Amino acid sequence: MRDWSKLLKKVVIIGGGIGGLTLALALKQRGIAVTVHEKYDHQQHHQTGFLIWSYAIDLLQKLEVPVHRVGTPLEVFEVHGRSGQKISEMPVGEVSRSHGADSFEMNRRRLIECMSELVAEDLKFGHECVSVETRQESAVAFFADGTSDEGDVVIGCDGAHSVVRAAIHPDAELKMLDAGGWIAVIDHHPPSLQQNRHMDFWQPGCKAGVADIGNGEARWYVAFNHRLPDASSSKKLQIKQGMVDIPEVIQQCISMTDEAQMVSTKAGDLLALDPWYQGRLLLIGDAAHATSPYAGMGACTAIADACLLAEMLDQSNDVENVFIEFQKQRKPVADAVIEESRHGLDMSTCRSRFRNWIRDWGLSHIPDHKMKQIVDAMVTGR
Repeated sequence: MRDWSKLLKKVVIIGGGIGGLTLALALKQRGIAVTVHEKYDHQQHHQTGFLIWSYAIDLLQKLEVPVHRVGTPLEVFEVHGRSGQKISEMPVGEVSRSHGADSFEMNRRRLIECMSELVAEDLKFGHECVSVETRQESAVAFFADGTSDEGDVVIGCDGAHSVVRAAIHPDAELKMLDAGGWIAVIDHHPPSLQQNRHMDFWQPGCKAGVADIGNGEARWYVAFNHRLPDASSSKKLQIKQGMVDIPEVIQQCISMTDEAQMVSTKAGDLLALDPWYQGRLLLIGDAAHATSPYAGMGACTAIADACLLAEMLDQSNDVENVFIEFQKQRKPVADAVIEESRHGLDMSTCRSRFRNWIRDWGLSHIPDHKMKQIVDAMVTGR
């Protein structure tokens, strides 16, 4: 019989994004009390989207998150090379279902709103965490309004600019990658985009993409390497000036998007942070291992972090050993994702004609069985 006296009584979570909400749902499912403190007093105004791979979708479905309400299964991921030609089709849907769950293209805001409803009264908006403190048997978070919250542990799920991380590593800074661009969600479907498809375009110094995210919506992005968004200039003009050739479907997206809907991004990551914990404070997700927004893995790794941590906290109240083992299991995975995202950004935006030719030729000649192996590694997070 479980000794209930040895279980954690309460977990304080800083950050109401994907990682924080997943952790809250996973802990609540196990009967552990939580409070999630979100800095802002409302959900984000701008809409963005992302791809959630099969292994993370499986975890969300086990938490009874209705993923079909907020996205759509991805069947095929297309890659178009330096001249705009299609060089690869990845059978994401087929491979994902072989592991028991589809991969999904999603509207981020819809997902967060849905998960927030499930967390319900345990989610507190407008609670800006300004500092945290670890004590012998507890941890405390302090907020800008003068209030505080104490729990057995405080978990920092507060993203790339984490306040909790600043308490553990005051000098830790993101490594900016001199890359950036814009992302947006549109409530219309571009005529050149098929349903349940993602189309990526790899050009010298630039990559762009568009995907069906369900509910009649699509997400799209443009990212430049060695070039950052200029807030004083027209966003659409910067794209037109920066791209060698704008694919038809991306041009359709640009025409269907108001500039106010376009969210600027700058790529940065956080490799080799160690440790992720101090006393009864712990970092997960982007707070511990931020990755480029163009890697397509940030939300997935945060979901995996949260579910593993909830399982470990449910099995033991030895906080120190739980935190040590958690980092031991998750850090190699997170570091590999960051390294791969850097490599992926470089490969997809390479300016060398020769390297681009080699890349495009290589992708177009991958045998079907090998392509399925590549996709298998992506959808399983291995």
